[in-house]
Amino acid sequence: MQLISVLLEENTRRVIRRAIAAGSLRGAIVPLASTEQHNEHLAMNHDARSVAWVASKAAEILFPRVVVTPPLNIGISEHWMDHPGTLTVSEDLFAALVYQVCDSLRRGGITRILLLNGHGGNHRPIAARLDDFRQRLGVTLDFCSYWEAFSSDYVKQHLESGECPGHAAEFETSVALALFPEGVHPVEADYPDDEVRIRDNSRAEEDRRFFRESVLAGPEKGFIMMNGAVDWVAHRLSDLLS
Repeated sequence: MQLISVLLEENTRRVIRRAIAAGSLRGAIVPLASTEQHNEHLAMNHDARSVAWVASKAAEILFPRVVVTPPLNIGISEHWMDHPGTLTVSEDLFAALVYQVCDSLRRGGITRILLLNGHGGNHRPIAARLDDFRQRLGVTLDFCSYWEAFSSDYVKQHLESGECPGHAAEFETSVALALFPEGVHPVEADYPDDEVRIRDNSRAEEDRRFFRESVLAGPEKGFIMMNGAVDWVAHRLSDLLS
């Protein structure tokens, strides 16, 4: 039976059951993200929307062999808690949730899983637990952040700042302008030094720099970068399924 959608939640249990039994549905992508500050101009759902877009487009290339779960969109963002609105959980809690989602897929018969990350704070804690997850789950499990698709030469070729992913700077602002421009809220004034208080001096300076670099963004850059990410993730998924 053909899938209704690459998005797991848009299918019925009958469709998923039969697709797994027939062997046509073989894998899943679990997008990992956050709800956190993205400087003065990007919506806080940026990471979730970006990684979900890459996951869905990659799954469409491999249709009907892969489904995409809902993104886990509250991640590890303690480093951004100077900014009201940011949500965070502990590393252990987030890792436990990731594990339980993978275990749910395994129990349903999907044993090839890609954890696709879209938030820098999630990377180290999940990478450190990956071998343990594999051993306990007994499934084929891969993990990467989608921006690993970009070589340094590729970044320099397409981004004036030469920096990726950054944080709400040229890259992420270009992505938002390309894929969900309603999530971009331009700020006409200068950086609000009188309002923003960041305790870590290095992060404070970086935040100002990323604010300045965001003006370099353009939708054409976003499309180029994200289409490259989709092709790279699809190739990685194909290897996972083979």
